[in-house]
Amino acid sequence: MRSFALALLLPSTAFAGPSDVCRAELANRKIGYKPARKPGIANAVEITGPLGGITYATYNQPLVIDCSLAVSLDEAGKYMHELGFDKAFFSNAYSRRNVRGTDRPSKHGFGLAIDIHWFDAGADSLRVDRDYEQGLGDDVDCVGKPLTQGGATLKILQCQLVRSGLFFLVLSPDYDDAHHDHFHLEVKPWGERTELRSQAPAIH
Repeated sequence: MRSFALALLLPSTAFAGPSDVCRAELANRKIGYKPARKPGIANAVEITGPLGGITYATYNQPLVIDCSLAVSLDEAGKYMHELGFDKAFFSNAYSRRNVRGTDRPSKHGFGLAIDIHWFDAGADSLRVDRDYEQGLGDDVDCVGKPLTQGGATLKILQCQLVRSGLFFLVLSPDYDDAHHDHFHLEVKPWGERTELRSQAPAIH
């Protein structure tokens, strides 16, 4: 387990703030990025390469997120890669809006969340709206008994992301109708994280 507290003890980051330490983590991981500026994002970065072996793509929009989310996605990439994925398609990363039906600002407006709709494994694709099987698993057996291989793969990934401690929220079609076609992955700001992985699983 990689501890953020350990990074704070390194001479080069001993007097650095959370943003500097987070970007040092990106550099240590050899993540391709460039600094960005977006209203609401405390530590904005534009990702210019894969994260954990996964290329993130959308329609004519760069991936601009908070550094904290970039680190979690990089670490989570190994779960996706082990399942055969090499690309993830997202609709929303940075977006200034409220949570549907409320007056609370969405974490998308802070660059702390991303909505992923489908994953590519070579020439094959798995779509959350088409292949995710709802109502599976419980607290003991997270995966349950999917009827299809695609459903099993997406459920295994969801369980890994929930239990990894890399995210504060992992929402799927099981959460509500607003998430019927994507996984919502959300992190806390870097300054609120003392370790890469929380001891508690994500809320879902």
